[in-house]
Amino acid sequence: MLKVILVSATNFECLKTIDYLEKNFEQKSFTEFTTSAISVSPFVMGIGLAQSSFALGRHKNLKDFDLLIHIGISGAYQPEKYKLGDLIEITHERFADIGAEEKDGSLIDLFDLDFLPKNQFPYNEKWISNPTKKWISKYPKAKGLTVSKASGNADTITKLLPLNADVESMEGAALFYACRCIDIPFISLRAISNYVEPRNKDRWNVPLALGNLNDALIQMIKNLNETQSL
Repeated sequence: MLKVILVSATNFECLKTIDYLEKNFEQKSFTEFTTSAISVSPFVMGIGLAQSSFALGRHKNLKDFDLLIHIGISGAYQPEKYKLGDLIEITHERFADIGAEEKDGSLIDLFDLDFLPKNQFPYNEKWISNPTKKWISKYPKAKGLTVSKASGNADTITKLLPLNADVESMEGAALFYACRCIDIPFISLRAISNYVEPRNKDRWNVPLALGNLNDALIQMIKNLNETQSL
């Protein structure tokens, strides 16, 4: 049986998928849904670096899973490249704002401070990549930037753009770091809910992003179940 853990920062990001599991899978326990072929265990890790890191670190059985599927919504840096609701697979992540701030407001990260080699495992040129090949999705590949606060100020955004990320979130790099260090196969799917611009929630579309994200996740679970049943 393929054991899958479904990870999200909040429960509302996967409610539609949990409803599907409740209706179509056997509920073996409060947190595990099964068929004869696969087991799916939803896991909410919390919002932000501290919460997600602690949650993943305290999960005693994480290594027992064959696949970790991470889902979430993100802001996109390039409105010309992405539409609201678009689905992407994150293949690279990096931390945006851990280091020291200069007088002009620019950041010197841990690598440039010589506190951390930029190619020390699990980093490669400051990025953490997903080496998993077996579970690659059909969605466009993208790079994620993990911030401590969602960017909503023009000056802040301008300073982040040179890092050449496609989207930003508040947990991605922590999850990538944990998965690489634990050595668990994983895939990270995100849907675009907004653009990274001076904060204007009137231009966000979270329901569209969540709907598309859960539709894709449910289809992925169906495909896994069918494949493992062969």
